Amino acid sequence: MPFKERALCMESQLHQAIDDLLRHHYSALEKAFDETIRGLKNLLGVDEYHRHGHDEPQLEQALGPFGSTNLDLASLSEVLSDSAPSRCLQEDRLQRVRQLLEKLEEIKETGSTALFTSPSVVDIEEDETAIHEKAEEHLNQMADIFRNLRIAQLEIRSKYEASIHDPLFEHFNWRQLSPAELRLCPPFLVTACLDSESGPQLRKFMSLLESRKPIKIAATRSTLRKTYSPTADPSVPATLAVEMLPLAMRGVYFLQTCVAAPDFSKRLFEALTAPRPSLLSLLAQKDGEDEGAFFLRAERAMHSRAFPAVLYDPDLDGGFVSCFDLSANPESESDYTFADFACGEKEFSEDFTEPETASGDLVPISDYLKHTRHQRVGKLPCVYSPGDDEKSHPKLVSQAVVTQTSDQIHLWKTLQEIAGVDNPYVNSAKATLKAEFGVEQKAIVERLQKDMTNAQSQHEQVATATAVRNIVAHFTGVDPSEIDLENLMAIGLSSQKD
Repeated sequence: MPFKERALCMESQLHQAIDDLLRHHYSALEKAFDETIRGLKNLLGVDEYHRHGHDEPQLEQALGPFGSTNLDLASLSEVLSDSAPSRCLQEDRLQRVRQLLEKLEEIKETGSTALFTSPSVVDIEEDETAIHEKAEEHLNQMADIFRNLRIAQLEIRSKYEASIHDPLFEHFNWRQLSPAELRLCPPFLVTACLDSESGPQLRKFMSLLESRKPIKIAATRSTLRKTYSPTADPSVPATLAVEMLPLAMRGVYFLQTCVAAPDFSKRLFEALTAPRPSLLSLLAQKDGEDEGAFFLRAERAMHSRAFPAVLYDPDLDGGFVSCFDLSANPESESDYTFADFACGEKEFSEDFTEPETASGDLVPISDYLKHTRHQRVGKLPCVYSPGDDEKSHPKLVSQAVVTQTSDQIHLWKTLQEIAGVDNPYVNSAKATLKAEFGVEQKAIVERLQKDMTNAQSQHEQVATATAVRNIVAHFTGVDPSEIDLENLMAIGLSSQKD
């Protein structure tokens, strides 16, 4: 069954990324198979030549009429054949190479085609034990392919030693695959459609990912609404956020992205080929939503930080902070919040109401959330939305949206702190260094100004004394070199003081 029919919950962008990945992987594997099969055939061809290439019929065919009339082919064959056995493959190796060639040709014609044209896809709702079993089976199928390729390459280079390599490859499985080989494996996908109550699904994600199997979980979200308790405190977020998963599972590759993010396809490809357990969080189209409207919604979701773009790649660096990347997020106005995003979404229409009368108690939600609990008493959080007259009008915000707006602001600030973009300790250090540098620079400038003033004053004194010396020399006839210039400067300074 085609992949697009098997993963109904997944977005078309993910379909395209996986189709591109499979074409890339199949091409790479096909090239590896062709080169390896050709190497094995060459190895058998050389062995065949050493075994039978010196037989009299072969010599006669190779040398043509000249050889049969001018040479004793029987004697020549006997002489050449004496040294042939030492260059032939040993019988056990010959049988191994033949079986290996047959196996690779079989895999190329059947097994690899099936594996590389449609990945294994399961739904998150399946039993967790069954998911693990299917993942193990899928990965070990790939391990068998790379096992045979590895053995073949060793045989081609005459490096295979049965006493060493037989035990090594006897129990070979996916855990022995190199990162490069794992990158070439078709992904084992677990698909999930997240709803407003995603906590149970996220906990199942974590349970699957902690197995260390390179499972790829593709979680799509068409709605960005979260469900909160009626008594939820908007100043203290308490929900489990998918973006914070790297804090709990540092060995898991995490990508959250959408079609409005730069390098969307490239980052999706890298996440799908990561040789680690991976979680892909994707913004999905709603039913009946066209691509243009979806793209605009995705842009607004990123600008408001309702759906921030996050990349965490454990292989980027040895340090935790350096593995975080928030660079795909656009610049955003600080007062453009989740509530502003939600105000333009039909699914949140009931969360925004017209105020009964104009009131001084209306407070923009970005300011409202900066207030303490005491300061919020009597205040009404609102957002300003354009009406039919193209003017901005206030709309009251429901408590649920207030709570989620606070949640998203806290989440974004936390992500920035983790990534070192807006870390309070880093900012404090920068401010201290800037202040110290400023004091030092001020002292340098003052010292330079003082030195310049002194240099200018001395220059003027020298010029004045030189002029006086020249006048004295002119009227007295005394040689200027005999007049003490420093004494004239001293007299000048003394007169200035007087």
